[in-house]
Amino acid sequence: MRTQKSLKNFIYGTVAQAVSSLINFTIRFVLIRTLGIEAVSLNGLFTEVIAVLSLAEMGAGTVIVYHLYAPLREENEKRLAQLMNLFRTTYRITALAVFVLGMVLLPFVHLLISRMEIQLWYLRTVYFLFLVQTASSYLLSYKACLLNADQKGYLISKCTLFVRAASGGGSILFLLLTENYIVYLLIQILTTVINNLIISILADRQYPFLKGKDRLPAKEKREIFSNIKYLFVDVLSGKIINSTDNILISTMAGTLQVGAYSCYTMIIHALNSLLIQIYHATMGGIGNLVAEGDNCHTETVLRRLTFITYCPAVFSAVGIYTVSSPFIRLLYGEEFLLPMPVVFVCAINFLIYLIKNPLWQVMAVSGMFARNKNISLLGGILNLLVSIILGKRLGIMGILLGTTGTLLVQSILKAYFLFHEFLHLDDRAYIKLIIKETGTGIFCMLLAQGVCKALPASNQYVQILVYGICSEILTVGINILAFHKTPEFKYVVEMGRRVCSDRKRDGRTIKW
Repeated sequence: MRTQKSLKNFIYGTVAQAVSSLINFTIRFVLIRTLGIEAVSLNGLFTEVIAVLSLAEMGAGTVIVYHLYAPLREENEKRLAQLMNLFRTTYRITALAVFVLGMVLLPFVHLLISRMEIQLWYLRTVYFLFLVQTASSYLLSYKACLLNADQKGYLISKCTLFVRAASGGGSILFLLLTENYIVYLLIQILTTVINNLIISILADRQYPFLKGKDRLPAKEKREIFSNIKYLFVDVLSGKIINSTDNILISTMAGTLQVGAYSCYTMIIHALNSLLIQIYHATMGGIGNLVAEGDNCHTETVLRRLTFITYCPAVFSAVGIYTVSSPFIRLLYGEEFLLPMPVVFVCAINFLIYLIKNPLWQVMAVSGMFARNKNISLLGGILNLLVSIILGKRLGIMGILLGTTGTLLVQSILKAYFLFHEFLHLDDRAYIKLIIKETGTGIFCMLLAQGVCKALPASNQYVQILVYGICSEILTVGINILAFHKTPEFKYVVEMGRRVCSDRKRDGRTIKW
């Protein structure tokens, strides 16, 4: 049952994300053609600035969702209503805090811009609209967390699919007619509000008890906020790792460089958003699994999920390294290309970021918020130091290498503490699996790029097609050779056979 729900969430989530990514590519193309690289650069910069401001949330969502799994399994509606009321209050405070912090930063936002001429009033208006969109997103979005925890994320995906399709069409139309970036941002704000409102109505229909006014006892509130305090450092580290690259690039290499880099990150984020559906689809199931307390089975599931995540991640990473530059040259032009060593580091970071997700997932539902704090603090400091030091010498590549080192260090440390202090099992086999997957992925990238460069291509369309086919064939062969004897590979093969078979005929179901 758990796997069936996960599969349903994955299918709906993947379809919705694929449509959203297609719309994003189209909007980016229209933005560049109508407004130029300046608008794209501001979009990339302010997206990360606002993401940093979202630190005001402090990880409250993760902590409260962790507390939802047990009452969901027990069907304890009173407890769920109490937690969601706390969630609502917390997110309203967060919305206010994000807006206030953003307004404090408003007079100084021009200091983040370098090597680009832009009118101050326009810059501040654009930033203000980004701020309004983010702050307003907290007002109703908390109810989506309950749907995800209850493995009903497919309802969110359906809603997002239709709203995003409608708003995307409207955005493209208004950009072509008005060539006005501010109008485009106003549409994004309206989209965010409508989407969250519809999801809120869906949640109210699914869970009528949400209308209750019950409050958590003071002692339990203190326990939850104590965990939030521990998790804040983890959230801070995540923001430093994932939401500072564009800020550092803008201040150290020039704001227009953000535009070129964001063309690559758009591809990376599109693929990441598709593949992260594995994470979202299984999050509720993993939470329930951990709550059952079978540590050996939890380890087995973690290893399986790590390999399942790796399989599409390595194909995507190789594709990013070999195909993204020809694709960007065709779609946007030569001025948006990055050096291949920079693209290589982007692909490595993408691969490691996805491989680590199952580990982060189990840590998030294990309740080890205090232990996460020191690991996250170390990672955040390491990322900033390495990014700034290497960024001064190597530019964008140095900034990205800071992210690479941090992801590797945090993955090894989190695996150690999860296995030794929560599962009480040996972590060496799991760490070897992560290292083997990362090493195999890097080898696939280098071999595929070397072979692709030697292949003839009559035009850019043929080049993209040939490079894509060649790199994926090589990746399939290398990974079969590297993993065919592992239990994780055998499990994936067996799961594929069962999915393709007529399960109604023999009554079989896939079990994690």
